[in-house]
Amino acid sequence: MIRVVLVDDSADIVSNIERLLHFEPDIEVVGTANDGETGVQLVRETHPDVVVLDINMPGMDGLTAAEAITSTMPGTQVIMMSVQDDVDYLRRAMVAGARDYILKPLDAGEVSTRIRQVYGISEGKAKQAAGDEPEKGRIVTVFGPRGGCGCTTVAINLALALRAFTKRKVVIVDAALQFGDVGVMLNLHDNRSIADLARKVDELDAGFATEVTIAHTSGIRALLAPSRPEAAELVTADAMRRVLQAVRQAFDLVVIDGGHALTDTLLAAIDETDQLLLLTTPDIPSIKNVRLMLDVLEAIGVPDERRSLVISQAGRRYGVKSEDIERSLGCRAIAAVPFDEAGPLLAANQGRPMFLVDPETPLCQAIMALASLVTGTTAKEQPLAPPAEKPKVRGLRALWAKA
Repeated sequence: MIRVVLVDDSADIVSNIERLLHFEPDIEVVGTANDGETGVQLVRETHPDVVVLDINMPGMDGLTAAEAITSTMPGTQVIMMSVQDDVDYLRRAMVAGARDYILKPLDAGEVSTRIRQVYGISEGKAKQAAGDEPEKGRIVTVFGPRGGCGCTTVAINLALALRAFTKRKVVIVDAALQFGDVGVMLNLHDNRSIADLARKVDELDAGFATEVTIAHTSGIRALLAPSRPEAAELVTADAMRRVLQAVRQAFDLVVIDGGHALTDTLLAAIDETDQLLLLTTPDIPSIKNVRLMLDVLEAIGVPDERRSLVISQAGRRYGVKSEDIERSLGCRAIAAVPFDEAGPLLAANQGRPMFLVDPETPLCQAIMALASLVTGTTAKEQPLAPPAEKPKVRGLRALWAKA
């Protein structure tokens, strides 16, 4: 299904286009707006595949709106509409990032044809960037071994950035089973959760896993933690492993909010993970916990290339400098997410992630850069030490038995 947003200062034109597209089985209008500023905000919230945009509008015109959209959401294609049959208008539209230019009055079949054409450009780019289509989705786990490091904030905004960056199927999994906050921070209210899958692991497949996930207006889906803490006991390590195996068959990119508790279910998630993003904040207790977690990862045989250090709340007043954190931990950070005092708190209280409200903030730009790294080659770090040849250990009890 091609998701489309329509923006024109004429309500009649918007209504006419929406009525025409209603009969197209592969096109869905996910939102409309009558001015550029509202249109840009709508695009940030819904992450459509294609935006059909009028070039002349009061306030923010179509050229400015197109620049705002294409600079922050490169996966969204823009079609510009105008009554001006002028080469200069066409050139300016292309410079602003538009992929096509349609003259008014609009032909009934032309709009749907152009939408499919520019959507084909987007799909082609996604496949080219990804190379051969993988047989199963890529799993990225975000974990911070100390509370308050912004794990959920990073995970949610990373999932949204991946959706905007790649236009592929993205799901976020809340693996903080007892007190997960993904549902609250995405303003999702539903009783479905990962516990429903854990109860029926023998019936699990990609279709069942998709049915239990919840759609968000941005285009991503969410697999929520249980609504009651006691229900977390239903999700055993084996159930977690099998759930993730089913989920990755249904989605191209899986982002896991691993929370901050080291449990058997987290270790099962890490075992299925392609890239672990290990978060630290610029304070000594957090750095100490990450150091201990790195020792755990080495003990259970997670290779260096599958884990990456991310500094969260970087630049915080009185915080440890990033270079000192790297020196202490013996590895380089692939990203530093800057400290933002108000943004994450407002986002959590309103249930509207920062990436949807204002993707141009330094925090969101850092997340976008991280999304680019995640979809590219595995980020390299300076190894802590030459990997030791040792058998792989499973579970916390086995790990503690070695102490």
